[in-house]
Amino acid sequence: MNIEQAEELIASKEFQRLKYFQEKTNVFTIVGQTHTEHWHSSFMCWLLDPNSSLCLGHYPLVRLLSLYMIKNEAGDLSLETVFGMNLDTMRFETERTFNTSDRKKRSIDVYGENDELVLVIENKVKARENMNGTDVGQTKDYRDYVEEHRKSGQKVICLFITPDPKQKPYDKSYTQVTYQEFYDYVIAKCIEHPQLNKDGRYLLEQYANNLREPVHGYPMALVNTHLCNEIYDRHSEVLDEIFDDVEKSSNYLEDSRLSCVVYKHYQSILDEIFLSLDEKKFGRTPKSNIQRRIVSFTDLYNAGKIKNGTEFTMEYDGVYHYAVAEYDPQDKECYMLLLDDEHQPYYNSKGEKIGFYKASSQAGIDAVNIYRKRNNIETKIETLNGPAYWKTKDGITIKTLIDSL
Repeated sequence: MNIEQAEELIASKEFQRLKYFQEKTNVFTIVGQTHTEHWHSSFMCWLLDPNSSLCLGHYPLVRLLSLYMIKNEAGDLSLETVFGMNLDTMRFETERTFNTSDRKKRSIDVYGENDELVLVIENKVKARENMNGTDVGQTKDYRDYVEEHRKSGQKVICLFITPDPKQKPYDKSYTQVTYQEFYDYVIAKCIEHPQLNKDGRYLLEQYANNLREPVHGYPMALVNTHLCNEIYDRHSEVLDEIFDDVEKSSNYLEDSRLSCVVYKHYQSILDEIFLSLDEKKFGRTPKSNIQRRIVSFTDLYNAGKIKNGTEFTMEYDGVYHYAVAEYDPQDKECYMLLLDDEHQPYYNSKGEKIGFYKASSQAGIDAVNIYRKRNNIETKIETLNGPAYWKTKDGITIKTLIDSL
């Protein structure tokens, strides 16, 4: 790559347009509400409400139900059934609160209902579905509540919306929808709708721009994929060289090669381009600081890094916590199962084993907070680098296992 090629890439209108999108401040960042679950739930509630100020009627809701049908080809919902529903009578609310039979307080993130349909949305942005006290499975409690209170003739649809495609709900009756899919099938289509008013378009575009803000180092949704692919089609040779040189560089920040200098200066823009391309080409950044694929316990199990029954220990503030890898042959997933001080699983009031996790960070947070609650310690921890804390019996951290993949 020479100066002329680098300049052609940087000065191109497509590259500058992507740069403008990244640098453009959105209203949600200004008010500090980028990735709070309640805020995203409130936005979804407004978007799906047929009587919202968007003036699109039930179109956003039909798009979401269409996505549900795409992901559930064998389901009992058809487009004919949807078109036959009086969706204009749907009413939505956030934080639908109720108490379970064993007196747990639960709140459904987004709840929509009319005489024909009940829509339940569990929205997970940063946290994972986890143990509350010594119980697990909010999604099951939500489903049980809805089934108990549903009216005759109402169809129940439960969605689990998350940025992480590897994150699954405990209740298998939920359909997982990623924020990428939510953007592609709902938000983007609403932005293209000819009846969308000016104020609505502004808010949806601002929301879309907000989705590219990272959660755990990765955007909730890639919203400029078409533009990024256009840039790559025009400048593939230069971008390939930048990716290869930076990937192989031991320290690209001090590397004097032109490709590394360009990457260092325009890293966020180039990372979005690389992330937006097909995974067979890139789908990750040159240094893999950001990756599409998030390593789960199932990944570690399939790679032979852990086995069914592998034991883990975590020391935090002088207290030891315990867990074990447990493989479910039915759904072919491996989980981290929290154990008590006697190295035994936790059980709920129904005698069901609880405390399963896809990844170790939330498991560690809950283990510490359960201990503190039982010992009347008021302060709770909010974050924890689980892979660095949890270790096998041989003293190998989960982070080391992940890095060895």
